[in-house]
Amino acid sequence: MKMNSFGNASGLMKQGLFLLLLLMLLMPEIQKRGQVLPSNPLRGAFAVVPQPDLNTLNWAGWIDGSFQQQMTDRIEANIGFRDWLVRLNNQLNYSLYSQVKAEGVVMGRNGEFFEEDYIKAYMGQFFVGKSAWEGKAARLKAVQDTLAALGKSLLVVFEPGKGSFYPERFPDNYANIAKGESNYDCFKDILAGKGVNVLDLNRFFVEQKQTAPYLLFPHTGTHWSYFGAALAVDTTLKYLRQLHGPAIPAMHLDSLMDFQGVRHPDDDIWLALNLLAPTPSQNLAYPVLRFDTLPEESKYKLLVAGDSFYFNWQSDGAMFHAFKNCDFWYYNSSVWGREGVETGKTANLDFRNEVIGRDIIMIMITERFTHNFAWNFDEQLFNLFYPNQLDPIEFFANRERMANDQFMRLVDEARASGISLEERIRGEAEFLLYEDHQKNPEKYTSRETMIPILMMSIRHTPEWLEKVKAKAEEKGLPLDEMIRLDATWIYENDFVPKLNAKKEK
Repeated sequence: MKMNSFGNASGLMKQGLFLLLLLMLLMPEIQKRGQVLPSNPLRGAFAVVPQPDLNTLNWAGWIDGSFQQQMTDRIEANIGFRDWLVRLNNQLNYSLYSQVKAEGVVMGRNGEFFEEDYIKAYMGQFFVGKSAWEGKAARLKAVQDTLAALGKSLLVVFEPGKGSFYPERFPDNYANIAKGESNYDCFKDILAGKGVNVLDLNRFFVEQKQTAPYLLFPHTGTHWSYFGAALAVDTTLKYLRQLHGPAIPAMHLDSLMDFQGVRHPDDDIWLALNLLAPTPSQNLAYPVLRFDTLPEESKYKLLVAGDSFYFNWQSDGAMFHAFKNCDFWYYNSSVWGREGVETGKTANLDFRNEVIGRDIIMIMITERFTHNFAWNFDEQLFNLFYPNQLDPIEFFANRERMANDQFMRLVDEARASGISLEERIRGEAEFLLYEDHQKNPEKYTSRETMIPILMMSIRHTPEWLEKVKAKAEEKGLPLDEMIRLDATWIYENDFVPKLNAKKEK
């Protein structure tokens, strides 16, 4: 009897284990079809992978194995509990090996998380050269002077970047890499030298770093903390009051919210890691802001072109209370109104009316995106008041700097070729200009557009360039100046007469 009891118990155990194993094998399919357990979607950008489909089967795909690989990829991407499994894998890598699995994110010393592009920008790996910033600064000064004559103000705000703020917390692999000149380093000094209105919150944050009672940057986020954003609002409003006039209310930190946990976006990097663990607590504070009351009709109208740092201000209603109108042009692409709602696209607006209807124009940029500066908003301003005066090579160079995928490709190509990024961007811009000139020659008839094309032709024609070099040495002139003089002579004495003759026909 005892043996039978033991045998029965053993058999039941085997059956139970078999059923448990079978259930484990079936659970992903059950979860996929019925969502037995709630699923927390993964954060970040993911390509949508279609469901497995036998209708895609064909003979060629079966023979070369592409069908089998496609089916494997589709099954893995659509399996039940996939979100849980990805988070579990990421959590194990983080907890056991201090590794993070998120595109563009690195973990530095003391558990500090960075978007790596902020580090690269700070280190100077995205430096586009001094000449680009000299040109932009000169054009911004011209715009600022024109706006001032119309009773309006222009302000460039350098937002803080985590690269400048925490260089001592970079990952160890940056310890032996020398810091080069960054776009921020170069541009802020040139703007100041030209007399352009600049508010450097990047430097301000570094100065406040040791004395601030709460974190100015969350360990788990890429943007300024809400407390840091409040300090930035106060500093910005004080600067604008001095710059433009008194009808900007003072801001007061009324109290701190009794907020349990971490408020978004203080956790934006942590969420992108797709872990199981909740966001760790930090020395963060969430201020309640109060503004002095001013008559609505006396408030100024503000237009801001900038990046995602502005959204913290919008979340706290800072600009809503301070200005009569405060539209935000996110990346100079989408329009966000005073109430914090996306209302349309900048491409559908009358640019002239939008600018002329404002009292203050503000450009905000963080360190990571300085090479993208203003996403062409500054050049639109310049073209509004000084049409058709932008160098065509700079037009295409600016376009390459703005398009982030294109820009990163040029960064990699410059490094691989052992040339400066400035040189690589100029080469790309010259190619694009040449290509466009071949397709649309009628666009290039003015002095401003043709002389750069003729100069480019001289530089890229060896025999012609040698003759110009000889003339430069003979006259004791710099080569670039001699190239410009020759290009100007050709434009005036050859191109223009031919153009006029063509028009007469």
